[in-house]
Amino acid sequence: MKVALFFTYGISVDDWNNTGLISREIAIYERMHLKNGHEFNFITYGDENDLNKINAKGIKVYPIYTRMKYSKNRYVRVVKSLAIPFIFRDVLRESSILKTNQLKGSWVAILSKIIFKKSLIIRTGYDALKWSKFENRGMVHTFFITLLTKASLSLSDQYNVTTLSDKEFLSKKFNVQDKIKVRPNYINQKIFNDFNKERIDELLFVGRLEEQKNIRFLIDEYKYHQLPKLHIIGEGFYKDELQYEITQNNLNINLIGKVPNQDLPNFYNKYKFFILSSKYEGNPKTLLEAMSSGSVVIGSSVEGIDTIIENNHNGFLINSQKGDLESIFKLIDNGQVDLTAMKQNAINYINQNHSLENLTKMELMDYDRLLSIKG
Repeated sequence: MKVALFFTYGISVDDWNNTGLISREIAIYERMHLKNGHEFNFITYGDENDLNKINAKGIKVYPIYTRMKYSKNRYVRVVKSLAIPFIFRDVLRESSILKTNQLKGSWVAILSKIIFKKSLIIRTGYDALKWSKFENRGMVHTFFITLLTKASLSLSDQYNVTTLSDKEFLSKKFNVQDKIKVRPNYINQKIFNDFNKERIDELLFVGRLEEQKNIRFLIDEYKYHQLPKLHIIGEGFYKDELQYEITQNNLNINLIGKVPNQDLPNFYNKYKFFILSSKYEGNPKTLLEAMSSGSVVIGSSVEGIDTIIENNHNGFLINSQKGDLESIFKLIDNGQVDLTAMKQNAINYINQNHSLENLTKMELMDYDRLLSIKG
């Protein structure tokens, strides 16, 4: 059986490679090929540079800009995307199931489903409609995302979300129930595990340096409080400002930059603590990876984090207010928490809810169910 995976609109394998995400993104497809022999056709928004980036059995890459000309005008690119089902009809005809990697670009998959009469799974790593409101993206953007979400829910055979809160939100807003399935992000525990090595009593942050991640909170905490050294992995809009603040205020922060995903376990295992102080999240992979690796995690008490971290059980929750980090480390220094138990509880949580093995089985069952209905 073959599955066609439509990449997020505008994203290429080269983008995955540049951000170090290839190994993480393809793990479940490699696993399904190994277990059941399924093959996957990746339709990407790349060019010839995409062709040699993935060396995995069972995966073929089809960059759209090897078959159509790239336009510098973004509106023209959107219109041209409507031709993808026709240009890649050979790939789509031989595929039994169609799937998207995110909501953005789902119009291409929907059109393909209508033309070729295939089963369609729309996957969302986060709810774009809720995030458009979190980010104050404006009425036009929110209107477009609402229409796209409604169309995707209506025309897909299965609509995957990563959290129960996303399912409840969409079910209530669009009056859709059974079609929405909770399929959380997976963690490859063979890679992200506890090496049982002695760790440095310092903090690690992994993520994009953007407004959502609340970088300003971390800067202010290190301006006004004596805290264990913070190591930051990531790049983004706030990189230059962060570097300026570190230099000007002599902050106890080390800006590492970009690190490939497959190298992250070494960092998770080097430092005892991990922090994610975001303003909102979906189902954050870095937090899950850190927990799987045996880090003691600290997260902001916001949607997407507070359903993963149970305070003082498998991690710490904070309100991202001034002095919150100092308070956590005072508890730790006073011996008021059992960090060993907390760490094991975090690993157990990943075992039960986010293992690659379990989510691979779940996806394979989804395929079987959709094919049986189609048949």
